[in-house]
Amino acid sequence: MLPDCMLITPDALQALELEKLLQHVEPRRCFDFCQHLISLRREPDRWPPAQAACLDFAVQVTEMRLRPEEPSEPFGPMFQFGDRRSALPGDFSKEMLVDIHPWASTLQDAELRARFLDVIWVGGKQFPAAKEAVTAYLISAEHLLHPEHWTDFADRLERAVRIAASLGRSGKELQDLALAKALSVVRQYGGADPLYLTKQLTQILLEFRFGDAVELAKYSAIAAQGAEGESNFRRASDYFGLAADCCRAAALADDEGAYRRAAAESLVKEADAVLGQPGRGAMAAASMLSSAVQAMRQAPGGKERADELGRRLIDLQEQAVTELESFSTSVDVTAEIQAASRRVSSKPFSDAVMAFCKLTRPPSLEALRSQVEQQARVAPLSHLMPTEVVNAQGRVVTKVPGFEGGMTDPAVPALRWRMFHCASMARSITAGVVIEPARKAILHEHAPARADVMSLTRHSPWIPEGHHESITRALVAGFHGDMLLAGHMVPMQLEAVIRQAVELAGGPGPMLKPDGTQEERTLAALLDSAEARHAFGAAGVFQLQDLLAEPLGSNLRNQVAHGLVPDGAFFSPDFLYAWWLLLRFVVVTAHIARTRAPATPGPQP
Repeated sequence: MLPDCMLITPDALQALELEKLLQHVEPRRCFDFCQHLISLRREPDRWPPAQAACLDFAVQVTEMRLRPEEPSEPFGPMFQFGDRRSALPGDFSKEMLVDIHPWASTLQDAELRARFLDVIWVGGKQFPAAKEAVTAYLISAEHLLHPEHWTDFADRLERAVRIAASLGRSGKELQDLALAKALSVVRQYGGADPLYLTKQLTQILLEFRFGDAVELAKYSAIAAQGAEGESNFRRASDYFGLAADCCRAAALADDEGAYRRAAAESLVKEADAVLGQPGRGAMAAASMLSSAVQAMRQAPGGKERADELGRRLIDLQEQAVTELESFSTSVDVTAEIQAASRRVSSKPFSDAVMAFCKLTRPPSLEALRSQVEQQARVAPLSHLMPTEVVNAQGRVVTKVPGFEGGMTDPAVPALRWRMFHCASMARSITAGVVIEPARKAILHEHAPARADVMSLTRHSPWIPEGHHESITRALVAGFHGDMLLAGHMVPMQLEAVIRQAVELAGGPGPMLKPDGTQEERTLAALLDSAEARHAFGAAGVFQLQDLLAEPLGSNLRNQVAHGLVPDGAFFSPDFLYAWWLLLRFVVVTAHIARTRAPATPGPQP
């Protein structure tokens, strides 16, 4: 909760004696100041109302997260939960910020002075405060310079540069002063930087075209070689890449290409190193080698080497698949299995199949989204990490960014993949606990033949002309457990059914190209149509996109079409569920067509 700005005045802040309260705090950083002030605020009887408001204000100013890489919004909230967050500069009145500027200018501690002046500049647009903040940031950065705890120095120096740059010509002298400080530190370390301070400062110098790019390339190369000597190949790759950027700025094309290739080779060395490390192995090595291949392809003169590494990558990915381990837990689902069997038992074949088709429905988008959010709360770190999605051959088919709270649009890949994952888990349970027991019960009582199935499906308006036999054979094979045959047929016939349903509902047919030829719309385009949502419902469309058409999901249609599914995978829950969906679509629509005249286009099964 924001303090009462009416109570926050220069006199009240002076009476608080903020610097005296913080005189023994070490290290001299806003984060540490904030923690101490919070502890003082737990003594409410000690503070008169005005001082309590000033203390709350000081807490909120010092807890802001400095983001120098985002000059338009340089401060972020320390915490954010839903629609609640900690304070930002814009939350305080401009008049109050302008009013306390003289007080902030008198602060002796450079870290405190820089923070308050910067907040006054961002929230109050007080021009003199910006210039004073630059000088204060440079002093604070000097105090915090440390080769291992390098981010404190780098953040403050970068913020000083960006404030000065935002002031235009009037800030040019301060900008050059800040950049000269960055260059002096790079020279001071001379490439012997144990971490990333040289990299961060060099990137700023390149951005503002300050200093000699050839000299900066030399220091970056020294840092890269030092990192390789320590077997820190990832850092070596970063520094070789930085040296290449410096050479590009200096128009040294040959040297740039050499450093780009060296950066890629460092990733190859990293892949070789992790291959034999316990707990990492081929999976981690393949991920690293994939990055190396991509980097080498982009490097001038690296194509031949990239092709060689690509062949190694394929072998490594196949090896990685053998390292995947399954994990399981025991749950007694006997009652659920028996219930599914009872719902289809002791009935005529047509009634049994109709009951079979009504056993389950896909979860709603809201339920899946809620499940993702709940999992993110339970395991926040795993959801923040990006994920590589691999196919049966171990090859990376797509990369998914980390999940951030507040995502609501299922089209966002980070949320979409996790919703697909939750849906896949639900399908696996449904297939094993509901669909498979009921299928076996129907098979035991009826042993369905071609004529039996054809009698239930022949009137379906969703079966395109000429597809009755193929669909019937796929369904009969599934009833009899021949998923090797059904699995090859079902995804393609499901696409045919979807195309027919969309066109019957008024969806567009083939696309007419300028040259007069006609091109069929892709499955993805069909499922993205309003007619598909009318026919299958939003949850049904999402399920079909997951099962059949998207690399983020199971993608069965494309996996089968391109010959990427090994024999054993056709007996997976996804193929059984897809078979059941095909049965449901054609049986239910046939039943509707028989009982309603005339048939309504695009009925939802």
